[in-house]
Amino acid sequence: MLKNLSSTQKAVSGVVVVAGVVGWIFAFVQIGEINSLKSELEPARQGLTSAKDELAQLQGDLEAAQSERSQLQQRVEATESLEELAAALEVGNTQLLSLQSEIEGSQAELETLRADVQKQQALLEGSMLRFKTKARARVRAGPGTDTDEVAVVPAGMSLQVFEIVEDGTWYKVGGMGYIFHELLEPVE
Repeated sequence: MLKNLSSTQKAVSGVVVVAGVVGWIFAFVQIGEINSLKSELEPARQGLTSAKDELAQLQGDLEAAQSERSQLQQRVEATESLEELAAALEVGNTQLLSLQSEIEGSQAELETLRADVQKQQALLEGSMLRFKTKARARVRAGPGTDTDEVAVVPAGMSLQVFEIVEDGTWYKVGGMGYIFHELLEPVE
């Protein structure tokens, strides 16, 4: 077939053949480079997928850390509230102890007053005129420690009370004088 062609045509045919061969070589090189790039691209894709997974894990860790921080902040606020409550409770306990002490003192005073009232009622009703001394007692000329001492009676001595001074703190006993009410107790 090349015999019938002119030299120009043969030259063009040769160029076309050479161009085709060069094109095939170029295409073959391009395909090799593409395959090489594809083989390099696959690890990069795997690295990108791994990086995305790691990023997702880090975002999860960040969310967990933020949640934990929020919980810790709530605990700090709760602790501060508890400290305030503890301080208030301590103040309340102190006040309660003070009130308890006052109540105990008032109860003791009430018991003393109750005993005095019972003594006075017994005397006024005439049913209990006899008392005995709780301890050694000084008998005074009048109701009060500023009056003269006229006698001393031993503990357990039985005495008859004739009069209770208005405030109920001194009793007039058996013609001798006055004895302080806390030194006497009713005789059953």
